[in-house]
Amino acid sequence: MSQVNNPVAIDNDGSAVLERNVEPSKQLAHTVAEAVELYDVDRTAAHIAEGGYSRVALQFPDELLADSTLVSAALQERTQARVFILADTSYGSCCVDEVAAEHYAADAVVHYGRTCLSLTTRLPVVYVFGRETVDVADLCAQCETELQGSRVLLVSDVQYAHVLEDIGKALEDICKEVVVSRIAVQDCAYVPGAEDAAEPGRLWDLEHPIGEYTMLYVGEESLTLTNLLVTQRCQSAFSYAPQTRTLRAESARVNRHLSRRYHMVQRARDANVVGIVVGTLAAVRYQSVVDALKQLIRRAGKKFYVFVVGKLNVAKLANFPEIEAYVLVACPENSLVDSKDFYQPVVTPYELLLALSRSHEWTGDYITDFHAFLNELDQRTDDDGDDDEDVPHFSLVTGTLRQARRYNDPRASSSRDVTVQGGSTEIAQYMGSAGAEHLLARAFRGLGHDDQEDKDSEPMLAVDGLSGIAYKYSHETK
Repeated sequence: MSQVNNPVAIDNDGSAVLERNVEPSKQLAHTVAEAVELYDVDRTAAHIAEGGYSRVALQFPDELLADSTLVSAALQERTQARVFILADTSYGSCCVDEVAAEHYAADAVVHYGRTCLSLTTRLPVVYVFGRETVDVADLCAQCETELQGSRVLLVSDVQYAHVLEDIGKALEDICKEVVVSRIAVQDCAYVPGAEDAAEPGRLWDLEHPIGEYTMLYVGEESLTLTNLLVTQRCQSAFSYAPQTRTLRAESARVNRHLSRRYHMVQRARDANVVGIVVGTLAAVRYQSVVDALKQLIRRAGKKFYVFVVGKLNVAKLANFPEIEAYVLVACPENSLVDSKDFYQPVVTPYELLLALSRSHEWTGDYITDFHAFLNELDQRTDDDGDDDEDVPHFSLVTGTLRQARRYNDPRASSSRDVTVQGGSTEIAQYMGSAGAEHLLARAFRGLGHDDQEDKDSEPMLAVDGLSGIAYKYSHETK
């Protein structure tokens, strides 16, 4: 996808859009032969033929779209299937977009590039990770000092998975033990519901607790790295970036990241109105997570709204000023949003569980998987029992005691749901409506709602207003 260099000013005449410079995506394959090798076209064609698929969707991320036509042409030469390209995704490009594929009646999806390896629910998926090179000798030379005599868990981004075995063998002379992770769907298709089907995900077999291992991640800085760092409690962590050939310790970065996440948990604890943002329609059990969050928020006496906004950005969420915190239901990688640019905190389902649980403290464990979250929620719900929800809590954000607004509490006094305006007999009853409460708290609530307005004054007659557009009205001179 093209990237915009500069925003468009409000008062322009439209020429800026036509004159704007855009940066096209970089083309990795320049010939069909290069595309066949780089994108595993022969293996993909074999999976399509084996499954008997007749309509196949090719899902490319923005950075690989320049090669999509070459790959499509190569696949159509090798199969009898009708192939079409998904040029944009409903949510993150790391997730398989089953919704868009089903709009074109596809019976299979080929997903290219980086992926979060989330389980799909309906369509078979063939994953093509790509094959990027790694200087194994340089990696071992830089790791010799840092990993000497250590137990190492070796993981990578998906495009470097093909070379992990070679790296693991090279590190055996340096490290005490090397455990090489593997991706179950690296060489096979994933078919939902099939017997003995390999499920997407990273697998490894450890002989000792994970806290005794040092994680070595091969790949550039990405959401995959962030997710692995916060969910796997290794002794320490290092990352090697093949493009820049740099080795970096990640422990300090993890601590800073968790500190920011803990601050957002505290802000979510103070929130009375929570927005549930649906950030995926493909991941298995996302609807169960949404339903569980509704029950969790309702049990805490808070108000919730559900939003389906597609790709998340600041402008979309800024349209709802009455929302005090958002919880994002998305894949494990897209759920870890850095919300410093957002007006309100954006937390994960597990972080909201921590915020609303009175009897449990955070132990440092972190959960982004839907299945693990639902299991943890069931366990904590059973352990919480009947807490005294009327007891105020101490806010670490404001440094004061806060009494929660009980939106869903039938014991709440009805006087809290009635507001008398300006001493008159005009009464607004909003029965637990957070939107109405936010409107009534504003200084300006629209024409005819001013408390100081003279009730006996005659209404003004309608007169002709300005003509034209804000850029130039008809009465203005050049």
